[in-house]
Amino acid sequence: MNKIRLTFLTAFALIFYFVSQAPALDRGWIHWQQLYNQERANAAENISGQERWRSIPLEIKEIEVSATLPDYPYTRVSQFRGFERERCVTCHVGVQGAGASHPPSFGCTVCHGGDGNAVDETTAHTSLIYDPDLGLGRGNPSSMKVAALSCGQSGCHAGHSDPDRNHIKRMQKSMMGTLAGMISGLRFQWGGQTEKHALYGIEAIADDDGDVPLESGAQNKLDTLPYFSERDYKRAWDKGSLQGEPGISRHIGDNLLRNKCFQCHLDSVGPGPTDFRSQGCAACHVPYASDGLYRGDDPTQSKTQPGKPRAHVIEAVPNSRVCVQCHRAYTYEEPAVKTNDNAPNLQEASLPKTARFKVNASAPAGMGSGKADIHFEKGFECIDCHTQFDIMGDGNIYSKQHQAVEVRCETCHGSEQAAPAVASITDPNDRAVRLSRHYKGGPNQPGDAMALTARDRKMTNVKSIDGKIVTFGKRSGRRMIAPQTRNARAAHSIPGHIGKLECSACHAQWTPRCDGCHNAMDQSRPVPADHKAAKFFWGSVESQLSLETPQLIVGPRGKAAPMSPQPERALTLLDEKGAPIPVISGLGNTIGRYLDWRFSNAEGYSGANRVYRTEPHSTRRQVRACADCHLSSRTLGLGEGDIELGSHPSGRNDLIAPLDRSDRIAKRSNYGPDAKATARGERLSGSHQESRPFNQREITTLLRVGNCIACHDTYGDPIYQNMSKSYAFAESIKHQQMRNKILNSADSQP
Repeated sequence: MNKIRLTFLTAFALIFYFVSQAPALDRGWIHWQQLYNQERANAAENISGQERWRSIPLEIKEIEVSATLPDYPYTRVSQFRGFERERCVTCHVGVQGAGASHPPSFGCTVCHGGDGNAVDETTAHTSLIYDPDLGLGRGNPSSMKVAALSCGQSGCHAGHSDPDRNHIKRMQKSMMGTLAGMISGLRFQWGGQTEKHALYGIEAIADDDGDVPLESGAQNKLDTLPYFSERDYKRAWDKGSLQGEPGISRHIGDNLLRNKCFQCHLDSVGPGPTDFRSQGCAACHVPYASDGLYRGDDPTQSKTQPGKPRAHVIEAVPNSRVCVQCHRAYTYEEPAVKTNDNAPNLQEASLPKTARFKVNASAPAGMGSGKADIHFEKGFECIDCHTQFDIMGDGNIYSKQHQAVEVRCETCHGSEQAAPAVASITDPNDRAVRLSRHYKGGPNQPGDAMALTARDRKMTNVKSIDGKIVTFGKRSGRRMIAPQTRNARAAHSIPGHIGKLECSACHAQWTPRCDGCHNAMDQSRPVPADHKAAKFFWGSVESQLSLETPQLIVGPRGKAAPMSPQPERALTLLDEKGAPIPVISGLGNTIGRYLDWRFSNAEGYSGANRVYRTEPHSTRRQVRACADCHLSSRTLGLGEGDIELGSHPSGRNDLIAPLDRSDRIAKRSNYGPDAKATARGERLSGSHQESRPFNQREITTLLRVGNCIACHDTYGDPIYQNMSKSYAFAESIKHQQMRNKILNSADSQP
């Protein structure tokens, strides 16, 4: 009897539980509407407003999915998911429209997936589109791994006859999508591959559209970056994130790339705690607050948990803050930034909360700080110079960044001898018209004469008006006139400079230098919690950023250009007990230990003492003095020191006496630690594709001009118009008499 009674009571309790819980399923949306109405009532300015919000009835809400695709008026958005009306706003009652390009009439499911008819969370969210490997919730449908299901649906950002409009495929092949430049640069300099061009990307990808401009540096394909070890491979397999058929390299550079460097990939987790961003398309087009908190009105979204977008908004034209989250070398507020071992993310945790270039405008370059780039000072955003093809790729696979960028200084400012190239819009469907629909100043019109890039594509915000080249801010609408190079005759008419210098060789005020960077992997230390994808902890013991007067190398276009003046890099690998791990050669022999280890690249040059061309974005109208190049061993990449000229005119007996002689003991070297080449043009450093230090002939030519600068120190001096004639005159008796007269006059001065 007791057993029967117990069974009856248990059954009754279960029935009561399920009956009581059934209404709770229906009350899910009621809860969110009540919360939203209460928040609106609390924000009301008066009692009547509060009462109005409290009296709003709770009900199932719907959106009519009535939109058609902008360029395909016969394609209804409702056809994508099959919902002509959607109930998502029953819970997400306060969510705002994503913007003019994605109005509320698009509905929700066309981008996010899910069941538009459901009002309970489980059913509504069953088929949401998101990348579960990121571990960041279900709100972002634009990760590169899943974008083909959302942004990349045919008729949206894919499936167009015009390949320019197939943004998803372009992004997957872009430099940000493949990280081919980062991967190939590190692997070559560290001896991981013999070729300077890219072999690998984050994932395997092929350019199968039949148009591969090999002459511009494009490639047919990239393979998936190998894993460092079987353990790394198995971990990716177990996680379900293994892509393609990657090999196992046993090269430590691949571990560093995957666990540290890939944080700037489009699908990586933003570093935080000062920089938050999403992944895929949303990484650039969905704005985040600096604290990562949600500021919108959707009651289902936490306003206290960091990592949420600022609002449910898609920005077709992003601001510069998005760019400097990864291109961060110029975002520091102070010239020296130190990290500490207890910081959760070391280098990232040290970053100040800043969104724009922060430099000290009161101090000159070369003193650890410098003036801001003139373009940023005038209000330019990154996108006002860089085109969509620079950023999102042009549909080709490139190895290096310089191959992918089409904008040049000459695009707006012209050259020493010619005005910028322009072409008029003749087709109302021209790309320059379509893209400018999102600009504050309004769209371009047929007949507008647009400036052309190095790839002969029309700029979308730079045009010729009344004989002037005018740049319009894409976000601001500001009108800015570009000064023309050929109008500054004295500075740009020296034959020895024409065609041999990048504009930034003279106009760049500073380049960033990161001292103290030391790559170290310590397996005896726990991985910080925010290193979500890392197996081991990569970090640096200390790093300091300073700004220096630019040094120069020969860049990929064969012109002198600023170099990135990075000091030598060393690598230390420690095992679980904190002991250095042995270095194993290709033959299986132990050749050392990873304790301040310095690599050599396949060409036999130092992979630790690297040199590469950079664009520091520190342009000013003012230029460096002649002596900065023609009398400076440091500028020429020879290191800081005294120039000791030998007797032979070829320069083969020239020497540089380094000021810093520490390497004489540490490495038994006669050169300074900052030297990239010898005075005889012998290379001491590894360089990137198509870049190199100056050779002996170039060094001798540059230094020879220095003999003249003491008297002839202006750009407009006529001797520089014909140096052969000037050198011949310098050997004449008349020149010697003139020189002696000047020197004697100087000696007689009080």
